[in-house]
Amino acid sequence: MPRATPLVLLHAFPLDAGLWSGVVPELSADRSVLTPDFPGLGAAAPRPGVSVDGFADEVAALIAGLPGGRAVVGGLSLGGYVALALAARHPDRVAALILSNTRAEPDTQEAAAGRHAGAAQVRSGGYAAFLDDFVPRMVAPGDAAARRATRAMAESQDPEGVAGALEALAGRGDRRPDLAAMAMPALVIVGSEDALTPLPFSEAMVAGMPDARLHVVEGSGHLTALERPEEWVAVVRPFLAAVDAARAEGA
Repeated sequence: MPRATPLVLLHAFPLDAGLWSGVVPELSADRSVLTPDFPGLGAAAPRPGVSVDGFADEVAALIAGLPGGRAVVGGLSLGGYVALALAARHPDRVAALILSNTRAEPDTQEAAAGRHAGAAQVRSGGYAAFLDDFVPRMVAPGDAAARRATRAMAESQDPEGVAGALEALAGRGDRRPDLAAMAMPALVIVGSEDALTPLPFSEAMVAGMPDARLHVVEGSGHLTALERPEEWVAVVRPFLAAVDAARAEGA
């Protein structure tokens, strides 16, 4: 019997691998789970010129060193953009996708300009003010505990890493033309109260991919894995089991 397929989880902006603390204990019970940090966030040192595609290439190299050289790749928000880039650029490394609270569309010119303005604000000492505006939009209205946890994790980040990540987000590519070629199984998760990547973006990804299904987490905002970790695990575990079963049949 082949080993359970490894799982790589890619976190949201402006957070780090701590986003997954509520789901990793359950998901790691029967498989290897890796949670790398985006450059400049968490434990990863900042460096100039980071990009979504560049980090996708780094994650592909990480997966290449795992047994079998393939993994299920899950990403939330920024992590979802990286997961999509990875599936487009290195499909042989991706056994399946979990795309949570993300979208295939690039930034509009207005949104990209706003990201660059945010990077300038953060670099000029305005990180707290940036978070004052951004964090409340990341979680469902009224979820004070999730808002506090998100704020605390965001405040722990290096402002230069946050600014670099904003620029990487602004410069990411359009993945809509790539969706039809992503033949691996895909689970798309979104919160019903997600104000940053609302449901229609998830529906569009599901419609554009050959083997994708959608799960809506009722009452959750943008950070489903943090706001509703039990439900996130409950939908992900059977998906992973199905990937493992298909792999075993093909072995």
